[in-house]
Amino acid sequence: MASSSDSWLWELNEASRLANDISAMISERGSLPPSGPDIQHHTSSIRRKITILGTRLDSLESLLSKLPSKQPISDKELHKCQDMLSNLRSKAKTDGF
Repeated sequence: MASSSDSWLWELNEASRLANDISAMISERGSLPPSGPDIQHHTSSIRRKITILGTRLDSLESLLSKLPSKQPISDKELHKCQDMLSNLRSKAKTDGF
């Protein structure tokens, strides 16, 4: 059975993949016509994914705060997880979402 930290890392990787997907979609938006149903649908999809990413990041933060009580992990490992989450949040803000 996977440990709590393993499932947390899996969730972080999923959030990271979602952030990369959003970045790619934002880049693709430039190749679409400036108006019309295609750009509206594309923009809607981006907004939906940004909302999902924000929810996942908040959930990861909450889970991280509970992780030491569910499974003993070292302070070093906890700080590493906190740094990874902080870096992903920063990437999302830097990329404009």
